[in-house]
Amino acid sequence: MSELSWKYVKELKNKEAIDIFEKENGVSFPTDLKDILLKYNGGRPSLRYFDTDTEKDKEFKTLLSFNEPDIETIFKCYPLDSADNTLIPFASNSGGDYFVLKDGDIYLWKHENDTTVFLASSFSDFLKSLHE
Repeated sequence: MSELSWKYVKELKNKEAIDIFEKENGVSFPTDLKDILLKYNGGRPSLRYFDTDTEKDKEFKTLLSFNEPDIETIFKCYPLDSADNTLIPFASNSGGDYFVLKDGDIYLWKHENDTTVFLASSFSDFLKSLHE
């Protein structure tokens, strides 16, 4: 089994950007997710596929960046165009869907029908599910 690594990481221009985002929006990222966001801002994992209960080989494309000038940023998609205003996006796939935090759990938000699919109870557990 391959080890997870990250590529295309964009150095955070402001090391406080995530803290500022949390305070301005009244949200909080769990420590395991926040640590990855700080270390691998905008990065793409080497192991990028995961399975759900109903689908195989779904793609995890990239972490959203906390640098405002970057192309895929949290600032461009938060809040999501969703009836559920508790969803906090932190990553995307190539199909326009977002990986979101909801009540401390990790979900995939499907933009076409505004639904969520449970993925894991923590980001660490979700990372363990990624495969080639």
